[in-house]
Amino acid sequence: MKLPEIIIIAALAEANRVIGKNGQLPWRIPEDSQRFKRLTSGYAVIMGRKTWEFDLQKKPLLERHNIIVSSSPQPNIAAESTSAHPHLSFVASLQDGLTQANESKKVFIMGGARLYAEGLTLADTLELTLVAGDFEGDTFFPEYDHLVGTQFELVKVESHPGFRFETYQRFYP
Repeated sequence: MKLPEIIIIAALAEANRVIGKNGQLPWRIPEDSQRFKRLTSGYAVIMGRKTWEFDLQKKPLLERHNIIVSSSPQPNIAAESTSAHPHLSFVASLQDGLTQANESKKVFIMGGARLYAEGLTLADTLELTLVAGDFEGDTFFPEYDHLVGTQFELVKVESHPGFRFETYQRFYP
């Protein structure tokens, strides 16, 4: 059985790797939202509990298998949510989420910081939106610069005023 491609998808401040402030993105970039939807539709997305509660406000993304990782499972909420939304799962770890997503050709890790850090060791691809500037925040994308050139190579850049999309592929030296 072929494993799904594991993709980290994130928007982060170029200067300081901020990804969030008070549970929200510190910017609004419609092109990034459109790209996110285009890339992830039809596939599994894995997110942490805070991303589920704050960013998505407990509303599953349509046309995707939503997998929420929580170290403190809430069985009643999980049972109610999954019965109303069959493409919604609650799991205890990233590894459990990847197991749940094994039917999907691709699986996207979409936050938060802890899942990104854990996912960097597993990811085949990084789909990053680098936002120009230094933003205030309380949540950060993990250090990844040291992996560029040693584990990942930049394969695509699409520049826009104020931000750019970068795609990195893992390589094995």
